[in-house]
Amino acid sequence: MRPGRGLAGPLLVLLAIWLIARRWLDVVEVRGRSMAPTLLPGERLLAVRLRRPPRPGEVVLAPDPRHRGRELVKRVRAVTPSGVSLRGDNPAFSTDARAFGAIPAADVGWRVVGRFWPARRAGGVPPAPPLAIVDEGGEAACPIPDALVAGSTEHP
Repeated sequence: MRPGRGLAGPLLVLLAIWLIARRWLDVVEVRGRSMAPTLLPGERLLAVRLRRPPRPGEVVLAPDPRHRGRELVKRVRAVTPSGVSLRGDNPAFSTDARAFGAIPAADVGWRVVGRFWPARRAGGVPPAPPLAIVDEGGEAACPIPDALVAGSTEHP
């Protein structure tokens, strides 16, 4: 028997398994801060092919409607007959459905099932953080007295 010949069978089996797995599994790296603090830049995620429509709350991969060569990692905000609304968990740093609108449900092909790197943050994807309530202020900066409003019947 020639050296290395006994490895051909197992290598072909591993190659076949890898090719099949690539059809149903994907690995992606997070870039940007649109999903912080849930997902951080540099983290590696495992995604599985969706065999059903996406559901609100799931973190998914979808093509960027502005640049079809890129993928977005976003959370499904809503699923309507007009499409899927995707949002980042960090609205201040996210370009999402607020900028490009809903995308066709058929375009959302992958669901993120977990994070495997870095090891200290490995595990499932947590639910969306609660929305922060932003105090936009109270009174107008310069209230106008009713007496100065055109058509007012009051006099000072």
